[in-house]
Amino acid sequence: MANHVYFTINIEGLEDEQFQENVKFETRVGTNYDGEEYKYEALLELEEQPFMSNVYKEFDEDGNLLNSYNWYCDNVGAKWCHVEECDYGYIAGYSAWRQPHELVLNILEFYANEYDIEVSASMTYEDEFRNFMGKQYYGTVHNDDGWSAWEGDYTETDGDQLMEQFNELYPSINSEDENFWHNEYEVDGEKIYPSEVIDELADQFWESC
Repeated sequence: MANHVYFTINIEGLEDEQFQENVKFETRVGTNYDGEEYKYEALLELEEQPFMSNVYKEFDEDGNLLNSYNWYCDNVGAKWCHVEECDYGYIAGYSAWRQPHELVLNILEFYANEYDIEVSASMTYEDEFRNFMGKQYYGTVHNDDGWSAWEGDYTETDGDQLMEQFNELYPSINSEDENFWHNEYEVDGEKIYPSEVIDELADQFWESC
């Protein structure tokens, strides 16, 4: 099973209406625990979204995306990607093994060319086991063929680096302890919970990006 990589994308330079009119939902029917049906609005898959309409794709007679594995790897950046939120320039979800780098580039190129306007974006991403986590910036530039997207600076860290920071802060705590993540330690009269400290260090990383 692939590791989930959680991401958030923030797009700037668009009016809220410009972004939202190119996001498509459909009404679906669900069933609650009592067996009663209810209706809810759900995002269509990425290949069906207007903001990916400039990316070449083919569908079979039943409307299913052909060569979906390759299409997602090439145009989204992961073999699958699930978007949970997509509202007013903010996109959040999770993908397999890798952040959806190519998705951001394609979205920016669509909006820049659709409205003939410069747009930019930033994306934060974090592997579920903190094998990597980071933030990257993106932008667009106009040329003879229209607008194209470019990838900008990025900053990354990982669980090992966060652990190094922890060890520097609390050298008296043995991080090789079998129950390290579940133990409560006391340092200079302060109770230390390793998982909470590591989470705080991760938050500090995000704030510094």
